[in-house]
Amino acid sequence: MHRSCLSLVPVLLLAGAAQAQETKLTIEPAHGKLVREYVVTEHVKPVVVTVPLEIGATIPDGVQLAPVPLGMVSKVPEVRNYEYFVAGGKVVFVEPYTRKILQIVQ
Repeated sequence: MHRSCLSLVPVLLLAGAAQAQETKLTIEPAHGKLVREYVVTEHVKPVVVTVPLEIGATIPDGVQLAPVPLGMVSKVPEVRNYEYFVAGGKVVFVEPYTRKILQIVQ
């Protein structure tokens, strides 16, 4: 590899890491209603969480995350690559690799 190309490798790696840390999920208000309806219709069991439910908080390993079901993805496609749980009357979407809360639907 050429010397100038080698100097770009750390920059590209850092850029990729920074982009991964800035993962955002925005659910349209109308889609939030569909998410709530899905959770009620499908009788999704709530879990008990001891951490504050706020954007950016990390969910402990002991909390079971579920992949977003295809039934919900078909109605709310923006949640396709995330996991979720229900707690305290809220539907919480989480980035599966970092376990950080990205969006909360009330």
